[in-house]
Amino acid sequence: MASTTPPKKRRIRDIPARFIGRTPWLRRRYARRIVRTIDKFQKKNRPLPENLQPLERQLRRVPKPKRVQVVEQMMEMGSNDDVTTNRALRRAAGRQERQKGQRGGGQRPGTMPGQPRQRPRG
Repeated sequence: MASTTPPKKRRIRDIPARFIGRTPWLRRRYARRIVRTIDKFQKKNRPLPENLQPLERQLRRVPKPKRVQVVEQMMEMGSNDDVTTNRALRRAAGRQERQKGQRGGGQRPGTMPGQPRQRPRG
């Protein structure tokens, strides 16, 4: 007996991203282009677009020669259909993106998966 649940509905705009992520030469070219764009914006002291700011923040921790490889790996992982892995990555990225409380400013460190959150001493 066949399953009656409809297949997952994919957005039209996800199709080109998935195609680029699965095609090695396109993925490499696009990764080089993204890193080059970030470098040009920084060189000219221009603010980065909002969609590139989190990526640039992550790439600061990576040595310059490896940045293109890291972006390429991220694109490859994003194109996979493994929902559980993608969900775990999205949640980890969300934890890292959280901001510190009221006066703290800056980034709030994310907790590692499986570890309990530290409670404030009181």
